[in-house]
Amino acid sequence: MDLVQVVEGSTKFYVPDPEKYKLDSNMPVFFNPVMKLNRDITVEIIKNSFKKPKVLDLLAGTGAKGLRIANEIPGSSVDLNDGNPMAAKLIKKNAKLNKLDVDVFRDSANRLLKKSRRTYDFIDVDPFGTPIPFLEDSIKRLRKNGIIGITATDTSALVGTYPSACMKKYGANNLKTKFMFEVGSRILIKKIVEEGIKQEIALEPIFTHSSNHYIRIYLKRVNKTLATIKKKVRPIFYCQNCTNFKISEIFTNSKKRCACGGYFKQLGPMWIGKLWDNKLVEKLEGNKTIDLIKDESKLNVFGYFDYHAIAKKIEKKKDLPKIRSLIDTIKNKGYKATRTHFSPTGIRSNIKPRTFLKLLTK
Repeated sequence: MDLVQVVEGSTKFYVPDPEKYKLDSNMPVFFNPVMKLNRDITVEIIKNSFKKPKVLDLLAGTGAKGLRIANEIPGSSVDLNDGNPMAAKLIKKNAKLNKLDVDVFRDSANRLLKKSRRTYDFIDVDPFGTPIPFLEDSIKRLRKNGIIGITATDTSALVGTYPSACMKKYGANNLKTKFMFEVGSRILIKKIVEEGIKQEIALEPIFTHSSNHYIRIYLKRVNKTLATIKKKVRPIFYCQNCTNFKISEIFTNSKKRCACGGYFKQLGPMWIGKLWDNKLVEKLEGNKTIDLIKDESKLNVFGYFDYHAIAKKIEKKKDLPKIRSLIDTIKNKGYKATRTHFSPTGIRSNIKPRTFLKLLTK
């Protein structure tokens, strides 16, 4: 295997030479440089959540994430696992390069979790594709007040491109909406939370981001009743015509018609609670995504307006105001508004959908 050395944060490691290997599941050991943001945020969250955390990097690949945690968070104790023999060998090589004392396992993820008696403050589940096969056993190994970080790269199912795949994998109705990346994140959270409930473990999201065609959720094991968690999982009803939506457990036939004349379609069920722990978010540092989320996490509303997509739908393609100007207009009318990291043309606001549409049609 041909290797090159890279540096992230204060950690250096060897990875397969990108000049020789394609970025896909056939790489001898998987490494995605685009996931640096994922790794940066993971380090920040652990650093600001624990003292001397016990960490498991379940599907470690080159070991980049787990080794960064071990190297950049004082007092951390890290286990790294990968079923690929070449990966386990490379992790040990990279640990030696950074003079790190870590435990390296070479086993299938679920078999390791089933046979191990170890529990963890933080468990990282970052597979190629859906994380569903790893949820049950990972959640069982999470300590009280522990955090699990879960990545999904099968976004075509989660954002509504393939509704049948979303139903099959995640147990939710879906279609493409004007805030599809948030909907996808909320459906993923719902699936993880439901798995926790099966094991009588209450989980709540503390940080959510969608970047570079993947969704990443951090959930904390909390001391709350399961009934409290269940209340935050509901369907929503979405009008494709005007983008209006309603959150309701009960939706009778008489309410299927939207005020605009269109029809509501049921999506979900999905998580309708908060996506971020504001106190944690304020502590985080380091990149543009975190800075955007610091603003949008203060506005606890469901959904966002992709104003370019909406303008295109109503055939208003010219003379669109700049996003900053539109946000100022919304605020001047007495509403709250901010940009969202979910979309470069997205606005998170407590303004009503029909009122927002009127601003664009003036």
